[in-house]
Order: sequence, then C-alpha cells, then structure tokens
Amino acid sequence: MKKRKKVNAIFVVNENVSQFLTDALAFLIALSTAPGNTVVTIAAAAITTARNHITAAQTAETNVASRTIGTADARDVAVNQVLTDVDNFVAIVQTAANNALDVPTATSIVTECGLVTRKPASKTKGGLSVINDTTVSGTFIIIFKAAANRAKACYEIQESTDNVTWITVKVSPDSHYLFAHGKPVGTKLYIRGRLSLSEKNGGAQVWIVPPTPFVFTT
Repeated sequence: MKKRKKVNAIFVVNENVSQFLTDALAFLIALSTAPGNTVVTIAAAAITTARNHITAAQTAETNVASRTIGTADARDVAVNQVLTDVDNFVAIVQTAANNALDVPTATSIVTECGLVTRKPASKTKGGLSVINDTTVSGTFIIIFKAAANRAKACYEIQESTDNVTWITVKVSPDSHYLFAHGKPVGTKLYIRGRLSLSEKNGGAQVWIVPPTPFVFTT
C-alpha cells in the first residue's frame, strides 16, 4: 500500500512579539469562524481562554516599554502561555489533516484554519510585510523593502480572496504606510506587492509575497 504524503499544519512564529500575538489572534479567529470551525471542533471556552491569554500577553508587552524591573520576565511568561495554546490548537488541526481522505482535503483543512503547509522560503523575508494594526481596527501596516540606492519607486499592493483573482488596492510612493482594507473581521486575504521603477531602472518588478501569504483581518 502506497504511503500517503503527509500534509503539515504549520503556524509560522514571528520573532516580533507584537506581530506574533496578532498572528495568534488571527489564528483563533480562523478556528472559531467559518470555514475553520466547520473542519475542526474546539470548545468555545477554550477559544475564550486563549483570547484572554493573548490580551494578557499584549498588556505585558506594552508594560515592557516602562522598563520596570520584572516586566520583561512577566511578558515572556505570558507569551509562552500563548505559544502553548497555539501549539495545542495546531495539534488539533494536524490531527484533522491526518484523518482527511486525501491530500487536497487535508491541505484545505490546514489553510481554512489559518495555517500553512510549509514554512515560507527565506528569500521572501524582508521583501514585504503586511501586519494588522493593533491600534486601529480595519487597517494594515504595509512595509516594503525600499528600492535600492534610494531610487524613486511606487509600491503597489494587490489583494485576493481566493489566491487567483487579484485586485490592485493601493499604489503609494511610500514604502511604509497604513492601508485601510475595509473588510469584515476574520476575512482571509491573500496579499502581494511589487515595486515599479522608472523604465531606465527596470520598470515594474516581479510580484513578491509576505512570509505568510495571507492574513485574517482584525
């Protein structure tokens, strides 16, 4: 009997604490709303407890800025609790994927729960970051790697709900800006971007994607 290829359920842990907590919250939203909650079953109480852990960790992270002795250690304890929650929920998704009838179904389970099946290639790191703004609901923080040698450029963002049909939603001369996406909380958006230089400097560049190619809006 031919062994079926395993589909991995992976949560990419961002080294930036604030972004990690934002990603963890987006993961919980994916698990507790359709289509995620149609492929895995997690008790509402467990989701609520995990949300409370994220809130506590966000508060602890804010307290670190005060430089009060002990705040960094308290933050680390709170963040580790969130990591434990994430690991437990990833294990549930992995079990569901393992029990799926075929690879396409397993892959769908993983992605519908807000996870990826493989770690992003390192070459995409730093080219483009898309982060939910934790202070203003409904907005992304867009960060491009600026054009080399301070060349004049436009920075274009496209979004898609299915990773097939793309719509240009923002073109800016700035490599770092806020973008109001206007989508309901929990919307799964695929994001990609590119630089457009002068014709002399190469014109429109190739599309690049963030380390995590889609984001759940908050």
